[in-house]
Amino acid sequence: MENQRIRISKTMLKSGLLQLLKEKPLNQISIYELCAVSQINRTTFYKYYGSQTDLLNEIEADFMAQLNEGLKSIITQSTDALLPVLNYLYEQRELFCLLVQSMPTQEFAMHLFSIPSISIIFKNMTSEHNYSDTMAKYIRRFIFQGTFTVLTDWLNSENPEPVEEIAAVLIMLRAKLWQEE
Repeated sequence: MENQRIRISKTMLKSGLLQLLKEKPLNQISIYELCAVSQINRTTFYKYYGSQTDLLNEIEADFMAQLNEGLKSIITQSTDALLPVLNYLYEQRELFCLLVQSMPTQEFAMHLFSIPSISIIFKNMTSEHNYSDTMAKYIRRFIFQGTFTVLTDWLNSENPEPVEEIAAVLIMLRAKLWQEE
């Protein structure tokens, strides 16, 4: 368990990195600059992180853990958690977009869809049908990538459509996919 001083230092560093990521890519952010913006000593930075990438990975892990935690209770009641997932992502769209822009896209997408709560949703999509394990794996991958692209385009847009409209698009696409069996 981290003490309060450690949590505050890490929070300031995370906030500083996110602030800088709004202005430039990760590879152009120096530790010196990050520490200056965060008002944290470089020694303190290196006490907790080896690089800016380590800090970014922790920010991503925090985001994924919060999303999973928020969805756990919803999933136990119903595997149809599309609206709660979309609502959460919409509320966190600035952070989502910064993470998508700052991390290797495929890596971020795979982390997002490997969250246990989200993984259950997608697994249930193919378990309703009699697909082989191999076929189900590729169908889920196809759905993951398409869904991720829709989410990224939606959340990156200047005026994102309402959550219900995107949910309707994803539901319609799913229905079309299963219609051709």
